[in-house]
Parts: sequence; C-alpha cells; structure tokens
Amino acid sequence: MPSVRVAVRYVSLAIFVGVFGYAGLSSGALERYLGVASAEDADIERAEQKDTVLTYAPFGFDRALIVKPTKRADIVTVSAAEPDAGRLHRSILAYVSERNPRASMRAFRRYPSVLVDEAARTNIDHCLSLAQAQTESNFRPDAVGAAGEIGLYQIMPSTAMIFEPRLGKLRKPSLRKHERDLGDLADPVVSTRFAMAYLRDILARKPSVRDALTEYNGGPRGRQPHYYRTVMANYVEILERPELGCRFRERQARPVELARR
Repeated sequence: MPSVRVAVRYVSLAIFVGVFGYAGLSSGALERYLGVASAEDADIERAEQKDTVLTYAPFGFDRALIVKPTKRADIVTVSAAEPDAGRLHRSILAYVSERNPRASMRAFRRYPSVLVDEAARTNIDHCLSLAQAQTESNFRPDAVGAAGEIGLYQIMPSTAMIFEPRLGKLRKPSLRKHERDLGDLADPVVSTRFAMAYLRDILARKPSVRDALTEYNGGPRGRQPHYYRTVMANYVEILERPELGCRFRERQARPVELARR
C-alpha cells in the first residue's frame, strides 16, 4: 500500500533525524542524505501538498530540514533550511564589528559574500574561515605579524605571490622605516581570496583540516598544535551564533541514497 509506505518513510526520517541530532552528528553527515526520497514507483498523486519541517540539534544548536512533497505521493524532497543571504551577510558584519569595534564596515562591505563563496570553493564551513580570521588578526585588516605577515589572514607576501597567476597581480607592500604601505593584502576581500587559495592548495595534499591549518600557520614542517586548537575554540564560539548560518560539513562525504530498499 503506497500510503503506508510513505508514512513509514516519514517516520523513518523523523527517527533518523532525532537519533542523529541527539547523538550530536554533524550536519555534514546528515546532508549526505538530503535530496529526493522515493518510496516506490507509483502514479498516485497527493491530495494536499504541504511542507513539513523537521528540526534536529547537532551539538545542541537547533537546525531544520524542510521536507517538501511533490505531486507524486511516493516522493518527497529533503533540503536544509538556510538563512537569507542578505541577513547572513549582515550578521557576519555584525560579528566582525563586535570583535573589532574599530573595523571599517566600508572596507568589509564585500567580505561576507566573498567569505561564503570562497569557503564553499574550499569545501569548508564559512564559519571555520571566520574563526581563522579571528585567530589570525581578530579582524584587523591592517595587522602585521612579526615575520611580515599581512592582513586579515596574515599571509606572507612571498606566499601570496605564488597564487598571482591564478588570482591576479597584487600591489606589493612597502614596510620601510618612513613608509608603511601594506598593499593589497590589507584589503579583507583580497586577503580572503588568497588565504582560501592557499588553504585549498594545502588541503589538496593534506585532506585533514587539522593538518592543513597547522601547515597554514607553520609551513610544511609546522608541528605546533596550538594554532589549530585556537581556531577550533573560536569556531565553537561562532557555532553558538545561529544567525551566522554555520554548516557542519564532512569533506568529500560519500553520498548515500535515502529510502532505498
């Protein structure tokens, strides 16, 4: 009976969400199951189409899944509820301003959209990238490190030059005694693009986020774990802010089909 099978699928999905949410499984693992769920081949149409919202709480933070019916009674689509882009961007800017009240919102105007896009290209949560910027400079785009690192993500100019063929030429910094021009790396957008390109390059060789962040901070021979721990501590803090739209992802998660017999 198709109606019974569909009911069973809904119950199974509810149990699946409840158990995995209670267990604290990341939404990255859960998102592997998002897509189209089919109970059986059938031509029966729904009498009423109404969305169902299922909530789950990975690590105690409420998230939502939207179960959308289709015209066929045996098929539903499952998607994650995402924040409105404009609202998300404003929330990111508010967080930057909270951490660095002196930050120029004009300088950071394009940062949220670039942050989200570059994090997606790197296949990491944009909130993790946000935590990295907080760790590196506390959102001070004019920060200069002891070894000459510059900007939001504290990139060495020599490292940034490696990625110029892909990302375009940079205006170089000039840090002479009577001159302090930080060049393009002091632009939050430029810093984000070059930092994420560098991180993608490392992740291609070292798929572990822990290893990749350690190398980002200390070079290929970096062995200090404190940087990774600090980034993750800031990440956990950011995860407590639902308005920042954080997404828990497992890199290269293996797809699994839902509702297959």
